Amino acid sequence: MTHVNTHAGRLRRLRALAFLVVLAGACNEADNLTGTNSPEIALDSVTNDSTAVDSAAADSLALIDSLANDSLAIDAASQLTPSALLAESAMYARSGIPFGPDGLWSGYSQLKSSPVRFSGSTNYTDPRGIVKQINAARAMGHRLILNMTGGGHARHKTRGKFDYAKWKATMNTYNKREIKASVAHGVADGTIILNSVMDEPNIPDWGGVMTKPLLDKMARYVKAMFPTLPVGVSLRMDWREHEKFRVMDAYITAYSHWKGVPSQFRQKVLAGARAQGMQVVFGMNVLDGGIVNWKTKGCPQPSTGGRGTYAPACRMSARQVRDWGTLLGPAGCGMILWRYDRAFLSKSANVKALRDVASNLAKTPGRSCRRS
Repeated sequence: MTHVNTHAGRLRRLRALAFLVVLAGACNEADNLTGTNSPEIALDSVTNDSTAVDSAAADSLALIDSLANDSLAIDAASQLTPSALLAESAMYARSGIPFGPDGLWSGYSQLKSSPVRFSGSTNYTDPRGIVKQINAARAMGHRLILNMTGGGHARHKTRGKFDYAKWKATMNTYNKREIKASVAHGVADGTIILNSVMDEPNIPDWGGVMTKPLLDKMARYVKAMFPTLPVGVSLRMDWREHEKFRVMDAYITAYSHWKGVPSQFRQKVLAGARAQGMQVVFGMNVLDGGIVNWKTKGCPQPSTGGRGTYAPACRMSARQVRDWGTLLGPAGCGMILWRYDRAFLSKSANVKALRDVASNLAKTPGRSCRRS
């Protein structure tokens, strides 16, 4: 059958695909995993047989870039039904707020040793191990913030600048039936709360080309592949305040003492997110975000936890971890720490503080990281 090459025709097919995706999400896992050895859907190619579901999916996914500015079309592809949103809200409310560090996994199926039972983590993953990690996390009752396109910056740069084509090529490696079914299952049962498309787009290392519209374009691409998966980005909240996110679901933003009074930081972050219809994953830079004596460039104790990972940064004290974590964590849809550190976890005061925060967040009604 020949495709109808009109804008309206493309939108109708995209909406039809959205309906098929919602129906597929209601199927059980066994049904979703059938045919896992079938060829991948090519994101940037369009077949000539629109009668096949795979063909329709390939066609619609290929249109995402050309319709990047058509938010109506993208919303149709990623919209959940009202009943699904209600079920998601109820599930998160029962589960508390996930809490844990970056880099907690020692492999695809095992967490690093820790005296604190963390309920969540954020980690770089890859197509070879993502299904194993999701299954392992589910078995442990652990929740994940994925970083499908994480890793070194160089892999997604050309001549010193971010290269969207390279980023997209990495994202395409996840476009496999088994991975898509596993992610859909993980989102549905609360194992996966978010996927982050980039870490710190605000820093100069990306070549000065990053904008919120570009990050929204990346979020659209992820949502085209994983329609139910919330998408976030890790950055400073005061970056490019003249722009607004329209697709991105959540900010991941970490507190350090030099960012101001914790309560004011929380208020500003929440107000900025609310103005864009977004959620927040709060974080704490426990290794480098403590109070610094700027006159001496020292890290006096007990007001700090000692020297950080670089001078003059200081570690947070146990009291700061407890007080700031208890203040920030309940206001978000997740709480992360930068980062897993064996030495930090070897101090009994730090362990007690982290356990107190974990206990508080476990009792706090959770919320979805999906945008309003």
